Order: sequence, then C-alpha cells, then structure tokens
Amino acid sequence: MKNIINITVLFALMVLLQSLITRHDVADDKFVQLARQYPQVCHLPMGEAALIDSCWALTAGHVGNDLQQDIKNGYAPALVCNGIKYPIEKVVLHPAFKTMEQGLQNDIALIRIKGAVKGMHPAKVYEKQDEAGQEITIVGMGDMGTGLTGPQKWDKVTRAATNKIEGADNQWLSFVFDSVGAVNVTPMEGISGPGDSGGPAFIDKDGVRYIVGISSHQSGQAKFGKGRYGVTEYYARISSYSAWIKETIGEGKKK
Repeated sequence: MKNIINITVLFALMVLLQSLITRHDVADDKFVQLARQYPQVCHLPMGEAALIDSCWALTAGHVGNDLQQDIKNGYAPALVCNGIKYPIEKVVLHPAFKTMEQGLQNDIALIRIKGAVKGMHPAKVYEKQDEAGQEITIVGMGDMGTGLTGPQKWDKVTRAATNKIEGADNQWLSFVFDSVGAVNVTPMEGISGPGDSGGPAFIDKDGVRYIVGISSHQSGQAKFGKGRYGVTEYYARISSYSAWIKETIGEGKKK
C-alpha cells in the first residue's frame, strides 16, 4: 500500500484539481451515464460541491476561499444543482484552513444557499474512519481526457469514475490513478483533473449514499505528467470534519 506523503513534501509537487480524467479503454459514455446516478453533485463557477442538506453543500476550502473573495468584490456566485441556480448566501471556511501558499491544510468549506434544494436526497456525512480499501465514486464536470492523454478539452459534461482508497491520515484520503492491468485498478478508474476542485467522493452502504471526501490536490505530475496514470490524488477526509460540519449546519439553522 502506498503511503500518504507528508504535506510539507507535497507542497512543491501538488496541483489543485478541477475535473475528471478516466481510463483509456472504457467508452466515455459509460462515465457520463454513471454520473447521472449522482444528482447530489452541484456546480460552481470554478469548482464543484456536494449537497449534504437541502440548504448546505460541501466544497474544498480553496474553492470556498475564492467564492468569499468574489462575494467581497461584489459578484453574486451561484450553486447549480440539477440545472437550477441557487444564490449563495454565505461561505464558511474551516477555521484552520490554510491556502496553498501557506501549506494547504484543512481544505474544506461549507456553502449556505438561499432557499432550499427540493426533490433530491442529500448525501450523508461519513463518520466512520474505515475508508482505506473501500471503492469510491468521484464525480465532476470539466476537462475530459484519459490516463494516456491527460486533460484534453472542457465540454461541460459531468462524468463519474471509480477508484480505491489506499491511504488515510487525519486530513487526507489518498488514491492512485492506476493503469490498466494494475493490481488496484477499478473497472471505471479515474481521477480529478483541471476544473473539478471541491468535487465529492461517494460510497453507498445499505441503500444510503455517503460523502467520504472532497477533491483537493494531487502529487506526481512532475514524474508521470498531468492527469496521467501514476499520479496520486488527495481528498479532504470528511470523517475527520464531521463534528465541525454538523455544528456549523446546526448553528446556521438556529439563525
């Protein structure tokens, strides 16, 4: 099992993420069809989010930080869920969030929308810390490409792919973009790429959909190439932040 690299070593190698790159030997329409099973994924101007409550969504801290700056500058960003735009009321960064320049830590944020998303079952926040070895589904909209080509173009189509969690520490879940024939490769293998920061990683258990991670960054591009087989992906580990998430949402509902 590959170990998670210490964040201080990662800093020089990591690249913030944005969309899905998939294995080259599976038809693209299969990844598009898989994504249709995950309506909890919502889209932002420069990233993704996942609905965890009718009024709240999770995204990456660096995405939330950009949204806060947009709001301060007079812009009115919206969250798009199932093709419907919902104005963003506020963004709550994790209190210990640090930017990429500061070393990128606690890369998670909550988005409160105005109104409520109806007709959809939000994903549940995962609380157990047994993620290692489990297969996940990641979802995002952005540059398409394969492990042979890397990112190619942005066609504004949402795709989903699978992977297997190989490592976990207090902040991160990690997994590798395995090539065809590798021991840990999954049937619909993929990773994030340019356009999908903040995108979710899901698992389904006993008929319940859980969000276990949020797309943050990756390492290994200098060695393997951008969006190529061999790079390692890092997602913020939701189980480590479940108490903060519940407390923040609970306080928001009291107001």
